[in-house]
Amino acid sequence: METTVFESRAKELVEDIKEIVRVKGINMDNALQQAGIPKESSDKFLKGTAMPTLSEFIALCQISGITFHLPSVETPNTAM
Repeated sequence: METTVFESRAKELVEDIKEIVRVKGINMDNALQQAGIPKESSDKFLKGTAMPTLSEFIALCQISGITFHLPSVETPNTAM
């Protein structure tokens, strides 16, 4: 099966996150379990045999301390 550039980069990011978590001394299995991610699923993406879902990736980021700042737009409450 051909691996896309995005899949390769995603796997690299998961490896980087695993290293951050390891350096911080956080138990990855416990943290993922507390985040509600099933062990079967986490085993697959931690070993690199599957891609994490968006929610799993966001959980990994939160566990490692990576934050996202999404832009927001304020709209008036009045009808146009």
